[in-house]
Amino acid sequence: MANRLANASSAYLKSAAHQPIDWHEFGEEAFQLAREQDKPILLDIGAVWCHWCHVIDRESYDDPDIAALINRHYIAVKVDRDQRPDVDARYQQVVQSMSGQGGWPLTAFLTYDGRLIYGGTYFPPATMKTLLNRVQETYRERKNEIFKHNEVLNEENIRVLEQNQAQTQRAEAAAEEISPSALRQLCRSFTDAAITTARRSFDTRNGGFGGQPKFPHFSTLELLMARAHHDGDHAELMGIIEKTLTEMARGGMYDQIAGGFHRYSVDDHWHVPHFEKMAYDNAEALKVYAQAYRLTGIPFFREIAEGVIGWVNAQLSDQQHGGFYASQDADIDLNDDGDHFTWSPDELAEILDPGEVEVVNRYYDLSEAGDMHHAKGRNALYVSRPLTGVAHELSIPLADAEAALASAQAKMREKRRQRPMPFIDATLYVNWNGMMIAAYFEAADLLDLPDVRDFAEKSLERMLGLFYERGHKVHHATGVDGFLEDYAWLSLAALKGYQSTGNVYYLDVCRDIADLMLRDFEDAREDSRLGGFNDTANRDHALGLLNFKRKPVEDSPSSSANAVALLVLEGLHAITEDSRYSESLERGLNLLIHLHGNYGLFVSALALAAQFYEEPPLKLEITGAAHELKAAARQVFFPGKLITYVPEAPQAEVRVCVGTRCVAPARNPHDLAAQIRTLHAPSTPA
Repeated sequence: MANRLANASSAYLKSAAHQPIDWHEFGEEAFQLAREQDKPILLDIGAVWCHWCHVIDRESYDDPDIAALINRHYIAVKVDRDQRPDVDARYQQVVQSMSGQGGWPLTAFLTYDGRLIYGGTYFPPATMKTLLNRVQETYRERKNEIFKHNEVLNEENIRVLEQNQAQTQRAEAAAEEISPSALRQLCRSFTDAAITTARRSFDTRNGGFGGQPKFPHFSTLELLMARAHHDGDHAELMGIIEKTLTEMARGGMYDQIAGGFHRYSVDDHWHVPHFEKMAYDNAEALKVYAQAYRLTGIPFFREIAEGVIGWVNAQLSDQQHGGFYASQDADIDLNDDGDHFTWSPDELAEILDPGEVEVVNRYYDLSEAGDMHHAKGRNALYVSRPLTGVAHELSIPLADAEAALASAQAKMREKRRQRPMPFIDATLYVNWNGMMIAAYFEAADLLDLPDVRDFAEKSLERMLGLFYERGHKVHHATGVDGFLEDYAWLSLAALKGYQSTGNVYYLDVCRDIADLMLRDFEDAREDSRLGGFNDTANRDHALGLLNFKRKPVEDSPSSSANAVALLVLEGLHAITEDSRYSESLERGLNLLIHLHGNYGLFVSALALAAQFYEEPPLKLEITGAAHELKAAARQVFFPGKLITYVPEAPQAEVRVCVGTRCVAPARNPHDLAAQIRTLHAPSTPA
């Protein structure tokens, strides 16, 4: 018989419906039952795309003996981290503090009021049995200590979260009210420090930042592009940007056959990825590659942006109704480690002509040994050398090598369609849809892709229809109230939609969601001069560690919700001149910079918001029916650019301003470019 998770809305939870465990979702019922039966809670947090979550499910939670042990001594609670990021964030932090480990699956043993007894990540079956017995015995024998004195076993997790609140209080005390000019200087120093960290972390050999495993850090790249553009000919930053984006796109991180990016690289060369594909990674990748194309003019970056769009359109979106799915799994089963995406030389020899095999083997560096530990001979595809070098090695014209590669890729795509497809989680999460919609609007503008704009608008309309209640709330997913990241990203998507389409309704929606965000998430206590936003709404929570407030600022891995909220406030203030937005913006920047000034590479999105505050954005006001000018304005790359519309004006022109500095209106695309150059006087490179 299926357990109660058969009725869950989460694909991850439903995947455990067959297990012989009496699973509960995270909620009042489970905690009350644990209290009534005086049992500890076994908390399992994972995701449908997570390989080791599948392993622990099959090895332990499918096992009847382990299931009987859990059912006898525990209340079992399973959480989808994509559906409940608030639960995941808090328990990740306390488990990491206790064990030094974090990630998924997260395995935690809790008291019935939600405090941590013990935790870790993946445990093999024998260890799991030992832990299940030991924890329940300890709970029985030392229960009075656990609940009365809050010592030994669960003091640490409370201390960690209380430290966060104490740190916030210290930051509030240190961050006095300052003038706008002083705040601009603070923003400049903060941004300079983030860029310095990026420079020092840059891998000059392989691109990217740091060593293995290597994540893309798209927020950092966006920050570097903004600074490079502002400073003009900044050769060092441009070198970091171009090297990183080129190496990532040539590596196994990028799906060389179907497009789209995998989650991260297990090595520092970008060769072998973790093969799951996430909506949030591809949204940020699309935005950054589209911006990089406009900044550099390098056609390869446009090709990669369009490759991301092609894969998302084909696999990660509902083309009929609008909306973007959450993720694609890496694996088919436990014996699989990216087999859908990898190749053996023998397999290619069966489907390719001999000449195509020669080109492909050299271009992608295929070998009999392969790259994958679980299966000899399977290769992740990464570009090992330019096609010109391959043509030279084979003594053939470059055109012949290009034709052979194109033919081989088409055959490989067709062969891959015949393989079992890794599971796609078709859940519509508002935060990730907001990210992707905003990226689609930006790519449509920068790359002049009307079809992409149309689908972004269709998707925005669907999200607003399903998950937005005007004047009341935004949801995260079906049946789940929204978190800060849902409000921030959906409001940004609406702001981008207004700028891309000129539909004033989207600006109105952006303002309404921002107002809800200020009302329900801003830390605007009477005893606090400073702001910033909590990740959950400003109301008391009764369950576990949810009572502890968090102000997420780290990019982990996508741009932090607080940074996105500040970017929305910056845009709304520049467009509407409503002082409420600038006041909250300044409070937030002041606090968050004091609170997170030492996080370096991981606060790049906040540093971007700080840079946009320090340097006013380019504002293009399009008046009248300026169709040609509208297209030209959309394609302008200027970080923080804002487009507004006055459609009823008789004269078709674009008014060009940066802050309070304006120039004569432009009435054709050539004049528009010239007027922007007039206003863009780069400062001395930092």
